[in-house]
Amino acid sequence: MKKVLIIFSAILIVSVISSIFNKEVGDKTENEAKKPKNWTDKIIGYDDKDYKKPIKIAILDSGINKDHKDFKDIKFVEYNAINKSEEKVSDDYGHGTAVAGIIAAKGEVIKGVVNNPILYDVKVLNEKGEGKIESVVEGINWSIKNNVDIINISFGFSSDREDLKKVINKAYDNGITIIAASGNTMGLSVDYPANYENVLSISSLDKDLQIDTYSATGKIDYSAPGVDLYSTDKEGGYSSFTGTSFASAYATGVISSIMSKEKIQNKKEFDEIIEKYTVTLGEEEIYGKGILTLNPKSVEDIK
Repeated sequence: MKKVLIIFSAILIVSVISSIFNKEVGDKTENEAKKPKNWTDKIIGYDDKDYKKPIKIAILDSGINKDHKDFKDIKFVEYNAINKSEEKVSDDYGHGTAVAGIIAAKGEVIKGVVNNPILYDVKVLNEKGEGKIESVVEGINWSIKNNVDIINISFGFSSDREDLKKVINKAYDNGITIIAASGNTMGLSVDYPANYENVLSISSLDKDLQIDTYSATGKIDYSAPGVDLYSTDKEGGYSSFTGTSFASAYATGVISSIMSKEKIQNKKEFDEIIEKYTVTLGEEEIYGKGILTLNPKSVEDIK
C-alpha cells in the first residue's frame, strides 16, 4: 500500500516534505529472487573496509529501529532531543530507520554504503515527522559535545532562523561536516539548513541520473540517488522510499567513506579530494558539482 506523506513546514515546525513511503517488502519475503535490489548498487558502490577508527555519524531524525536485523553489530549512541528524560530512542515514524539503512545497513537484505560507522541516533522528529527548531538545535549541540565527524539532516525548514544558523556554524567550526537534504520543494528554493554556506546541500536523482521533479533548486552542492530506493523500515522489514532525504543519506555514506580513507586536513583538501568522487551531470543550481559516488567510472559509462 502506498502512503504519501506531505507535511508543510512553518517557522517552528520541521517538515519531511513529500517523502514517499511505499511498503512492498517485509520479513515475509523468503525467496531470494523477491528480495529488493537497489538500482544504486553499482553506480554508488560500497566501502566494505573495517576501519580501526570508525567514523562517527549523527543522524538527526525520527529515531532508528536499532533491533532491525540489518543493524546487527552496529554500535549506536542515542539521545532524545525532544524528551531528554527518555533515555531510549525509538522510531515511531519510520524516516530515520530508512536513512540509517542507506548509510550503514549490514546487508541481510539491504547493504549500506559504509561498513562499520558508529551511528549517533539523535531523535528530533516526532511520530508525525515533525519537530521544532529548538529540538534540532539541541540535537546539534549534543552532537558537537560528542565529537561526531558528520551530521546528517534529512529534512529542512522553509524559513531561516538565527539560532539554527548559529549552531550550524558552531558545528562547522568544530570540524564537523554537515550534510542536509535540499528539500522536496518541486523545483523551488532550498530548505534550511541546506541553504546555509557551511552545509552540503544534496539534490535527488532518478535511475536515469535526471533530477527528481520534487527536488529543490538553487543552492545545491552535490546530488545523489533519491528515487525508488529500498531501505530498512521501522517494522523490521523493507520499504521503498523517494525524496531528497534519502539522497542526503547516500551522500553521507559516500562522504563517510571518503573521510575514513583519505587524510583530510582542511576544507581546501576536502574539496580537492571529493572531486575525485564526483561526476558532473548538468547545471550546478540543479545538480550541484555532480553525483557523489565511490565508482565514478560506472557513472561515466551510463551518462
